Amino acid sequence: MKKLIFTAFVALSVLVSCNQINKKQALKKENGKEHAAKTIAQIMETAEQNVGKEVYFEGIVKHVCAHSGRRVILLDETGKLSLRVEATGDIKGFNRELSGSTIAVKGTLQENRLSEKFINDWEAKVKAKEDAEEGGEHCASEMININQMREWMKKANRNFYLVYFVNGTSYEIVE
Repeated sequence: MKKLIFTAFVALSVLVSCNQINKKQALKKENGKEHAAKTIAQIMETAEQNVGKEVYFEGIVKHVCAHSGRRVILLDETGKLSLRVEATGDIKGFNRELSGSTIAVKGTLQENRLSEKFINDWEAKVKAKEDAEEGGEHCASEMININQMREWMKKANRNFYLVYFVNGTSYEIVE
């Protein structure tokens, strides 16, 4: 009986200590204080004010670039928001095995402004491709993206569409 209680105590201690390590993996020290990784939604809420600044956030790896592994797309917990991360700094590339994992990324938030002219040219290419191929699912999804960009531009009263991404300098897997 004593052996059983002792074994249960050891197992419980291991589980508790492992859980503490995992929680610490999702924390970063900054100026001597620990802070939790932000969500993608939190990053996007303040993105315009934080372009060029360092961010620390976590997300679920939806896609790893198969060609070079230098890019991943992370999703938030709802699956509705995504953020692209480019491999820079200490990150030499992302392994495909990361797909489905939650990772915490440190990097610099960047923006890419797609001009109205760029979107118009893109739309013309998609329409030409659509006419040549007699439709297709790929062209339809591109047109949906273009229309969503135009709707956002109209609502925001801007002549460009903002795309945010992160030049990642380091990452870690969050258990």
